[in-house]
Amino acid sequence: MKQEIRIPAVAEGVTSGTVVAVMVAVGDRVEADQTLIELETDKAVVAIPTPLAGTISDIRVAEGQNVKVGAVIVLLENAAGMESRLETGGEDGRDKKAQAAAENQAADEAPVGAEKPAAEPDSATAALEVVRNLESATLDLTSGRRAELVAPAAPTVRRLARELGVDIYQVQGTGLKGRISAEDVHAFVQRTMQQATGGGMASAEFPGLHAQRPLPDYRRFGEVSREPLSKVRELTADTMSYAWSTIPMVTQYDKAPIARVEEFRTEFNRSATAETKLSMTAFMVKVCAAALRAFPYFNSALDLASRELVLKHFINIGVAVDTPAGLLVPVIRAADLKGVEKIAAELNEMALRTRERRISPAEMEGGTFTISNLGGIGGTAFTPIVYPPQVAILGVAAAEMQPVWNGAEFVPQLMVPLCLSYDHRVIDGAAGARFLRWICQALAYPLHLVMKG
Repeated sequence: MKQEIRIPAVAEGVTSGTVVAVMVAVGDRVEADQTLIELETDKAVVAIPTPLAGTISDIRVAEGQNVKVGAVIVLLENAAGMESRLETGGEDGRDKKAQAAAENQAADEAPVGAEKPAAEPDSATAALEVVRNLESATLDLTSGRRAELVAPAAPTVRRLARELGVDIYQVQGTGLKGRISAEDVHAFVQRTMQQATGGGMASAEFPGLHAQRPLPDYRRFGEVSREPLSKVRELTADTMSYAWSTIPMVTQYDKAPIARVEEFRTEFNRSATAETKLSMTAFMVKVCAAALRAFPYFNSALDLASRELVLKHFINIGVAVDTPAGLLVPVIRAADLKGVEKIAAELNEMALRTRERRISPAEMEGGTFTISNLGGIGGTAFTPIVYPPQVAILGVAAAEMQPVWNGAEFVPQLMVPLCLSYDHRVIDGAAGARFLRWICQALAYPLHLVMKG
């Protein structure tokens, strides 16, 4: 008996990924929970295991291939005789048997002599080509049906089209031999609405990007080379473009004296292990968590559709980590309920796994505020971009000794520049200044955190 093993839903909102490693070969005997492939999603590399034991009889994916959730990874011979526990990600979330029944029904509805539509491949190239061909298309609502031909789509896809008011015969399928999927129907609706309302056609790779003007042919000036963007860079481009074009941001600057914190940190680290060493970022997380309790609007999200402000009663702080693949942001959960030592231990462990791309997508979700610390690299100031749907982000630059007037004379002080960017639709300038001043005073006099609780 052969059993199809498919890619499960690995995280909320993740619909596809790139195969970065195939860990098995045809003929291998695998045990339950053994890794079959490693899949790179938007912000993490996740291991996809087999839920069954058996022998690999066929491998349906290759390294570098872009595949969708629900795609078949391998075929198992002599499987344990139980149904796969993986969610197939097929149409309407049905299992394999139900989906096969729907495929047979679709074939039965086709006219005699018509070629049975083949299974839809996991091909981003075909989808991209269709989108490009339709970018310049004019809005045409006439039916595309010809004679008695039946649209190559499963009944559930045709039902979805009817529910959305879509003529299935106008939808261009991206599957093999033009087979139409639910994603094709949704893409058709999106394109039609954009054309009907005068909206621009979004880039197929980055839905949040504005249209880009064509680049000049740089080969006229010298030798060039091209390399594909990583998943991390694609998501960063999309998110930052969306943030920059939709959020009216203001950046507030201030400086905090950190001599007391730095003295304590240095003394503590003399006897600490590599896992428990305190970093300045750990103190920043603790201070910001306390500040968010004192200023709850900075821990909110703006819901313009319902004209409401969502106030979050939990504090999860994301910390930007520089990796070879790009910027990743793991999240410290319930940061206000943890001490600096515990925060530091979590940060050290998560930063290591993040740089090795072993962080899971779930560990980068749910952030309510973000810290980006570039102090270890250098620089005097920068303007961090708010990470939507958050409303604020704190940037930390490199600390340096500066002369500070104490009322009688200039004395040397170790000062750290802080840069607070915030959504001006939610936060006014005066509130931004007070929030940043609160953080500066807490860093200057750490006991204030204990006093104010």
